Amino acid sequence: MYGFGDDQNPYTESVDILEDLVIEFITEMTHKAMSIGRQGRVQVEDIVFLIRKDPRKFARVKDLLTMNEELKRARKAFDEANYGS
Repeated sequence: MYGFGDDQNPYTESVDILEDLVIEFITEMTHKAMSIGRQGRVQVEDIVFLIRKDPRKFARVKDLLTMNEELKRARKAFDEANYGS
């Protein structure tokens, strides 16, 4: 919360409300993703499918997935350079 302009020590009530909202959002998205994808599994593609109509969330997810792939490639290159193939 501090990173978005709140006080360094926010009210406990504010933190509790935000935590409840985040947990509710994650729970709902997980349930929806489980209902559209393979039974009992949540895959990245299911989450992307669910947020495709929300441009802000969709752009953020695409950025995070791209960054994840770049980090994987960088780790692999680093490991190959240090430990050989």
